[in-house]
Formats: sequence, C-alpha cells, structure tokens
Amino acid sequence: MFIRFQKSTMNKKYDIVVLYSGGLDSKLACKILASQNLSVLAVKFLHPFSPDLMRTKTLHYFDEQLGVDVLEIPTDDDYLETILHPKYGYGANANPCIDCKIYFFKKAFEISRDVGAAGIATGEVLGQRPFSQRKDAMELIEKSAGLRGKIVRPLCAKFFKPSQPEIDGIVNRELLYGIRGRGRKEQIELAKKFGIREYPSPAGGCLLTDPEYSAKFFDAREHGEITFETTQLLKFGRHFRFRGRRIVVGRNRRENEIFEKIFLNNRFLIVPSVKGPSALVDEADDEILRFAASIVARYCRTQVNNYVEVRVFRKNSFVRSLKVAPADPIYAEKFLIRKIDKS
Repeated sequence: MFIRFQKSTMNKKYDIVVLYSGGLDSKLACKILASQNLSVLAVKFLHPFSPDLMRTKTLHYFDEQLGVDVLEIPTDDDYLETILHPKYGYGANANPCIDCKIYFFKKAFEISRDVGAAGIATGEVLGQRPFSQRKDAMELIEKSAGLRGKIVRPLCAKFFKPSQPEIDGIVNRELLYGIRGRGRKEQIELAKKFGIREYPSPAGGCLLTDPEYSAKFFDAREHGEITFETTQLLKFGRHFRFRGRRIVVGRNRRENEIFEKIFLNNRFLIVPSVKGPSALVDEADDEILRFAASIVARYCRTQVNNYVEVRVFRKNSFVRSLKVAPADPIYAEKFLIRKIDKS
C-alpha cells in the first residue's frame, strides 16, 4: 500500500525551502543558504524510481552536518501520471526530467507556502544535465511551475538574473556561486570548505535513466500495467513477455525472497527439489504457466535434458505442480525484455 502525498502540517516557519535529493549539489545548496543564517527546510520527495524499494513513510528530522531540517515525503498518485504522459517528452531513456522537475517544484512551492518561506532553492548546476539543465530548459521549468523569479540557485546563480529572494535581501547574492558544466571539481572543493564529508556518487539516483529499467518501463507502459507496485517489481529479476503476459524470474536469493514477501498477488513459481530461481506471472492459462515454468527450469542447477518439478502458488496457497523441460536458451531469449522501443 502506497500512501498519498501529504502536505506539511508543521507549525515551524522557514526562510526558504530547498528541493533536496541527498546528492552533493543539493547538500551544498542547503549549506550555502544555512551559512547565511537562514532557516532552511530541505524537502526530499520519495519517488518510486529510486533503486531500492520505495519508502512510504514521511520523515522530519534535523541534519546536523548541514544544519537544516529535512522533510522526506512520498509522492502522490498524480506523480505517475506525470511520468506516463510527459508534456516535454523523455530523455535518452525513460526519464521525463523536465516534467518531473516541474512537478517537484510545484509540490515544493505548496510546502513553502505552508511554512512561510520566501522562495524555493535548488542545487542545479548549469549545463550539468543535457536534458533538463540547459539554461532554456531551466527557465522553461521555472515558468511552467509558476515560479518565475522565485527560484534561488546557489551553485550557478551568477548565470541567471537575481531571484526575488535575492532582490529582497533575504538571500545574499554575493555569497552565491557561478559553477557550470559536468565536472565536479568545484563542488568537491566547496564540500571541503563547508565540511561536507559524506555524499553519494553523482549517478544512480533515478532508475528512469537506466537503459535496462527503461526497457521494462516502456514495455509495461505499452501494456497499460504501470502502477506503484509495478514500478517496484520492475527493479528486480529478468522480465519476459509471452503472449502478452509478464513473467519475472529472480536472479538471486534476495530477489526470490522479495518476490515471496511482497508480490504474492501474482502466481508464484518455485522449484522444491533443486537450486533455482523463483518466478512471478500474473493471470495465465496453461500454456503461459508452462512456458514460465520452463524459464524457471532453464536457470536451475540441473542437467540440460532433465525434467524439473515446478510448483505454482497463489497467496501462499498451492495451486498445481508442473513437470517441464528447461526452455531452449535461444528460444527463451526472444521473449526477454531488454531493448528500448520508443517508436
């Protein structure tokens, strides 16, 4: 069960809200503003495309290293609609970065009004991302979010006109920076200056930029399957599409355990007698189940021509047992989801 976006109900007031990812650039944005004796609220939206299973609880805590309050909050159902039907399209993979940022800016602005903040800040660096951090794209996002002149960009402010919080003297523009490009040398030097010791690598925060995940995402989108649960399932296993049905085969013990604990609304296939993967398949007739079982057998540790017993469960209840030969690898590969088709 995924909870909906919840507006902030905090009584505390803040000077500015920072759109926070937890990466180095957003950490620096927080620190730069906090060093101006501003009361900063860092808002991190928990979206379903992070590498691990999505956390669904709102958290509010103080980050001692940054000197700011952090609000971590799950996205609402309408976020998926934004991802499925982006007005400004997708990037190199399944990443609709412009539409995504417009969505997050709008939500952050709602929170900023709740807490009395003068504006929104972001850790963006001009030219760092080819799709969403060109100057024209950044200005488009600002305008489309209804935030023209209200966004402070501490790391690259010198390449933009002063924002309203800077004009009003709430944020000291002289203490902001002019960083551009894809390198991180200047940010790393600033991290040393501000005493920020821990920060993640620049890649890996959003699976929509990953080619393998994107292939599975577009396949599920084409078949009308995208739900919050599906976005989590796409993170795990090998995915096959056979006669319109998705079959997901675990790649290791951890994935097998995740399937068993979280995705039991699907039919759950296991091998009781030899070491092998578990698999999931949704509503399926006998042919689809047998194909799914043969895929499971194909990855079992057994002789190539041996038949394998595969047991089928549904919500922990035994359904049936199948004896199948391992699928021919070349035949099975035809149904593996692994290429992006955006046509």
